[in-house]
Amino acid sequence: MNRTLQALLTLFLFSQTMYGQGPDTLTVIETGDSIPLYVSGNISVEDSLMRKQEAEHSPSKAIMYALVLPGLGQGYNRKYYKIPIVWAALGGAVYAITYNTRKYKDAAYEYALLPDDNNERILRGWRRYMELSYIALTLVYALQVVDAYVDAQLYSWDVNENLSMRVTPSIQPLMAPNSLTGQSYGLTCSFNIKGR
Repeated sequence: MNRTLQALLTLFLFSQTMYGQGPDTLTVIETGDSIPLYVSGNISVEDSLMRKQEAEHSPSKAIMYALVLPGLGQGYNRKYYKIPIVWAALGGAVYAITYNTRKYKDAAYEYALLPDDNNERILRGWRRYMELSYIALTLVYALQVVDAYVDAQLYSWDVNENLSMRVTPSIQPLMAPNSLTGQSYGLTCSFNIKGR
């Protein structure tokens, strides 16, 4: 099939309005903006408040805050207990960099005075530790950005008492033909969704 025809067909399919099953009523939600939000089906005030809260809490803002100042993304997500953890990890990585750099410079000075195999091995070891410290600093910085993003995505995750999961041990009869006795042991996982 021609690429132009494929592109036109894809554009046509994605530009069509799709409808799901449900009531044919439209509900207008006032979002505070100049454009009202039209929603198909039954919707409650809690749902509209949840959508407004989701719109206010942006994962891209959390990423930007975390990139500007480590720990600020966690503060934006209201996970204040993570800020000292982030700063302690960054401080540990910076301390490792300064310590290993100092030891590397000392080993380089020793190697310059006495260039033998033992001093060369020590010099290579401290250089490796110094490079690993820089990698650790980069990883800690990247992990705190990823943590801020994931927390922002899960910020309005619904975890209430109406949702529950229970895992219990179970004994089931063995379902093999020509077997009169036998049991299989395992776990049963059940999901309970309680009504309002």
